[in-house]
Amino acid sequence: MKFKQIIIAILALFTAVGCTENFDALEKDPVALTANPAGQLTFTQLCMSGDGFYQWRTNLIYSGGFVQHYSGAWNVTTFGSRFNKDDGYATALWRNGYSNELKNVVDILENTKNDPAASNMNAVGKIMKVMVAQRMTDIYGDIPYSEAGLGYSKGIVTPKYDKQEDIYTSFFKELDEAYNQLKVGGGSIKGDLFYNGDVLKWKKLANTLRLRLGMRISEIKPVEAEKQVKAALQNGVFASNEDNCIMRHLDASFNDDPASIDFRGNGLAYAFVGNENGDHFTTLVIDYLRDNGDPRLTMLATPKKTSSVKQGAPIGPGENLYEGVKPGLYQYQAPGGTDATSGIQDYFKKKTTPFLHVSYSETQLLLAEAAFRGWVSGSAADYYKKGVEAGIKQLEIYGALPAGQSKIDTYLNAKPLVAGKEKEQIATQLWITYIFNSIEAYSNWRRTGFPKLVPITNPDSQTNGVTPTRLYYPNDEMQKNEANYLDALARMGGKNDWLNKVWWDAN
Repeated sequence: MKFKQIIIAILALFTAVGCTENFDALEKDPVALTANPAGQLTFTQLCMSGDGFYQWRTNLIYSGGFVQHYSGAWNVTTFGSRFNKDDGYATALWRNGYSNELKNVVDILENTKNDPAASNMNAVGKIMKVMVAQRMTDIYGDIPYSEAGLGYSKGIVTPKYDKQEDIYTSFFKELDEAYNQLKVGGGSIKGDLFYNGDVLKWKKLANTLRLRLGMRISEIKPVEAEKQVKAALQNGVFASNEDNCIMRHLDASFNDDPASIDFRGNGLAYAFVGNENGDHFTTLVIDYLRDNGDPRLTMLATPKKTSSVKQGAPIGPGENLYEGVKPGLYQYQAPGGTDATSGIQDYFKKKTTPFLHVSYSETQLLLAEAAFRGWVSGSAADYYKKGVEAGIKQLEIYGALPAGQSKIDTYLNAKPLVAGKEKEQIATQLWITYIFNSIEAYSNWRRTGFPKLVPITNPDSQTNGVTPTRLYYPNDEMQKNEANYLDALARMGGKNDWLNKVWWDAN
């Protein structure tokens, strides 16, 4: 995207939402954005879910295909569902995550670190840095972090790749610092599209991210994980869906060139409508929802159009109204063809579709697992119940009709947490809660091994049906940052392979 287009997008957004920040200077001098923390915060938040380039490739095609949220469309099936490599897809998050996101949050930190009047903005910068880098390290493993984004301010153009374990140590430190630093009277948080500058909401987000990351290392460093989870809960995590970290997108232009999107619209929605990519849930998703009587079935999916027995015939009595596409198959290969499979509800495909980054549902489900492990007080069953209920109700932000409390209660009472199956049930519910944030679903699946995925037996799979456990680095890192790149590869199996595991993946 051209820099001028970025500025126009930000200016248009603030005009639309009525932000009080004065952007006249940016119109006169676009380069001023590099020294404007409010503009950089806005831009980073827009990019995190409005960047159709990597939402399409990293979130939908690869992560959504790997964890079998989606199947049927050509790109999703060929590359994400059958595990075939495409360098452009695999490196999309790396390229745009560094250039559009991490650089901007590092600039926010550099430009506010010595200003007491910008203490809260600096704290928000720390949280944003963790949010941006967490996705990147969980997808790639060891990445530049401590020296990333410092090319302009400190002249570091070949940053070292930090070990993921060290990055997580930094995450916990920075989130704790941000929580304690955020105070009423610590200065305004301008340009904030998540919480409109609400200090208390940001404090809860810092703790909830700490909970997520604490549970992420549960299999590799359980003692440290327990410590971080307890601290997060004590400080105060999300208490209801009202705390959810949501990006509410605007009516932006979509076209065939992802690089020209102005980021105001939902990037995943752009991907859904582009060439019908990801326009179908898998049989794993549909069967789980339908067979368990989950109210989310009709909130997420549309009924199929024709009989699965004879294409073009009406749906017969007793026949399933909802059918997914088996992972590894294209839409036309489904029994009865494309019209005999369920689609995704249209309100998920709008430019204005919200994007849910961190949720109360996720919070309660992670606490359910923590309680099951004996790390926190309270009943795992109660946390689980609250997490599932919140996961159903959170779909209303997209435009889904409320399921109704009686229907929700009936489902919860029929499907409680069962002794001996706690980890599988909790992880599977997280997989459903993360359904439009497949990057997080992919990370949690690698951590837990649940849900059990459909085996991929397609002969054209480059991994012989083995699900990749990370995405691989851009090959041009060999030219740009050779010594640090080779050092990272030496720690991660010696080659740039997507079957190597990231540090916390002990499953």
